[in-house]
Amino acid sequence: MRVLFAGLQYDYGKPENGLSVEYTNFFDALKNMVGVEAEFFPIDIHTQELGRDGANDLLLKQVKEKKPDLLFCYLLSEELKREVISEITNKTSTKTFNWFADDHWRVPIFSKYWAPLFTLVSTTDSKSVEWYKKYGITNVVKTQWGANQNLYKPVKDFPPEADPSLAEKIENSATFVGKKFGNRGAYIQALENANLRVLAFGSGWQGGRLSQEEMLAVFSQSGINLNFSETHIAGTKAMFKSLAKLFVTKELGKYKFVGQNFFDNLRALRGMRKKCIKGRVFEVPACGGFLMTGKSDDDINQYYVPGKEIVVFENKDDMVEKCRYYLDHPLERDKIAKAGYERTLKDHTYEQRFKEIFKILGYNL
Repeated sequence: MRVLFAGLQYDYGKPENGLSVEYTNFFDALKNMVGVEAEFFPIDIHTQELGRDGANDLLLKQVKEKKPDLLFCYLLSEELKREVISEITNKTSTKTFNWFADDHWRVPIFSKYWAPLFTLVSTTDSKSVEWYKKYGITNVVKTQWGANQNLYKPVKDFPPEADPSLAEKIENSATFVGKKFGNRGAYIQALENANLRVLAFGSGWQGGRLSQEEMLAVFSQSGINLNFSETHIAGTKAMFKSLAKLFVTKELGKYKFVGQNFFDNLRALRGMRKKCIKGRVFEVPACGGFLMTGKSDDDINQYYVPGKEIVVFENKDDMVEKCRYYLDHPLERDKIAKAGYERTLKDHTYEQRFKEIFKILGYNL
């Protein structure tokens, strides 16, 4: 099966941010699948060199010349042109697929306009399939985030350039890796107030950003890896920033008025507050790490058994209590981490997710 993957090579198209999730997780998983011949089409690089029109013309040309079985897309915004996707879907032998992210809020303002253009699209949000149906869109399959087992795997040693004391600091500590926003600071502060060992890494935290290699080592070796399901909307400032999106949005570097879509935007704003299952839920166990995650609005029980494969907390007080308990019970912690690792490799790799999607498209690997 020949797959052409179209996505951003760099995070949000910015080389200074490093490689994108879609490149390191999706494309890397695809190119390592048995029976798949995958090629990457870097939309951001081609757009920078040729402009949007030129990049789209090049994509269409490559599809017509190379005739891949599938064009696999990961759209962040309007990087591709609707007429190009439509032509590939309807006038070539290549099937088209798009993996939508953030459908818990983007269906009414983004995904509903793009989904009909593809042969098949996917959503990770439990409510969005019905949401799509209300718009008359039925070419949607429910899937979920996962882990690229070629990248996320147990790591015993930190890279040479890492802080030499880092391994000792995290060994029996709670850690968090991710950007500081919303109520995340309050959660970390709650652990500090309870005199529990906690370290946070990423933009806005004292620990700073980690390299990919350092992050994998932290996932593998931390006493507890925290994941927060709450959204960025916390406080008056964040709410007003989100309200502004009811009237003005930014697409392809340009601002445009969208107040005429007020009710769809209002639905999107409500969706922004949903607590979602995130990729981190699968990536940490794939590294053999012990995961403690905040409760999500989607049912985590579909993927892991709480208390046996991961641990779920309800609120700050519950998190503090469970962190204290599991930091004091390393054998129980290790048993849960081992079970979570085994479950992830068995059921939750991207290779398995993609095989299910390809089967729906008529390709059995």
